[in-house]
Amino acid sequence: MTAEAAPSQTFAHSGKFFNVLGLALKNAGLTIITLTMYRFWARTSMRRRLWSRTWVLGDPLEYTGNAAELFRGFLISLPCFFLPAIFVFYIAPYAIEPVWAGWLTFAFYVFSVPLIAAARYWMRRYQLSRTRWRGIRLGLAGSGWGFASASWGWWVLQLLSLGWYTPAARINRARLMWENARFGDQPFQFEVPSGESAQKGMWWSFAFGWVGFVSVVVGVFFGVAAIVAFYGLDFEAGAEDAATLSALYIGMVLSYALGWLICWAPYKAAAMNRIASLITIDGARFKLRAKTLSLLFITLIGWLFIICSLGLLAPIAGFLQVRYVLNRLELVETPRFADIGQSVLAEGKAGESLGDAFDLDMGVGVI
Repeated sequence: MTAEAAPSQTFAHSGKFFNVLGLALKNAGLTIITLTMYRFWARTSMRRRLWSRTWVLGDPLEYTGNAAELFRGFLISLPCFFLPAIFVFYIAPYAIEPVWAGWLTFAFYVFSVPLIAAARYWMRRYQLSRTRWRGIRLGLAGSGWGFASASWGWWVLQLLSLGWYTPAARINRARLMWENARFGDQPFQFEVPSGESAQKGMWWSFAFGWVGFVSVVVGVFFGVAAIVAFYGLDFEAGAEDAATLSALYIGMVLSYALGWLICWAPYKAAAMNRIASLITIDGARFKLRAKTLSLLFITLIGWLFIICSLGLLAPIAGFLQVRYVLNRLELVETPRFADIGQSVLAEGKAGESLGDAFDLDMGVGVI
């Protein structure tokens, strides 16, 4: 490997929408026919296509994972998540007292917070270990349970602060994840410039999202209540009133969903840009140019595919996000690639384990 001069745009994704859509439709059809069991092969084929269209300094990434590893991960998640979830949500309400069933459901949700964090870590570890660039394998060291326990503590602080600890929690999670990431034997660093806040540029956009969404919730609620009161609508008054109330309820939910995406789009873009700017490798740093309106548009299109396909075309949403980020990502300066050796981290064979249960990456994979 030889060092190359860093061009102004060092990352690119050449994936074509209709090419990926065709594969997604094929995978969705086979997933339905096989009662979801084809999804392991679907994920593998989608990732290989998307990885091979990702170009870094003129060379593509390579995905080396396979469906058998993902299936083994599913077998791990079956007793750890799926069976307990079936009991909590479908059996416990009828088998035990309602009060105890309610507490059991609450405990399951609380336990799911660190479980989701650990699942995210294991998923990232698997995906990086199956990613190669110029023959060098990426990897992720550290402990998934350690990441989970830290994430749980930050989640508690988010609850106690009514969400205002969220920017700090997001930076903390990114720091813990990226400081354990490796390219070959070269670690990534997560460095905050001297004199700067780690959350620089995130607080005002977070405040906009928090205040804006609270305003949307209150405004929509009172707006619907005023309509119901003005027209005297009642579910028991007749089919026409019931239909109108149902339409109002659906409209309220859609308004909340759209309000959430719009209000939090500036924060999402700011957080992505800030996190990328703090990641370095061998002195080279990253720069992301995510913009609020374009990111909001991509997110809305992705959600339309997810909703209209009942989740079957979720990989399209993932593809749009991945392509958006990679085509706006730059590497400032160039690491000394000639000095980077092969990774010494062990490759796990158990796939993504609980990551399959929560579908954290929409079936696509996010590097």
